[in-house]
Amino acid sequence: MTNALDKFTELENKVYRVVELFRSMKLQKEALEKDHLKMKSQLEQVLTENERLKTELLESRKEKDLVKDKVESILQNLEKLSL
Repeated sequence: MTNALDKFTELENKVYRVVELFRSMKLQKEALEKDHLKMKSQLEQVLTENERLKTELLESRKEKDLVKDKVESILQNLEKLSL
């Protein structure tokens, strides 16, 4: 009888360990899902900022080209005056 009770107690302990392991894994899964959502949100923010910066860069290049053209025009006019 003691042997059967020992085996049952051992089985009971194993079941408790499995339950605790399951709880631990469930908490880890929830934490990972939360981290995933946070990282996904951060990635979306970075992509949005990247698009904004690309647009800003293109506008800056256009402005630079416009200023360059104006300066060249001014220099040409000055050169004509000196001749």
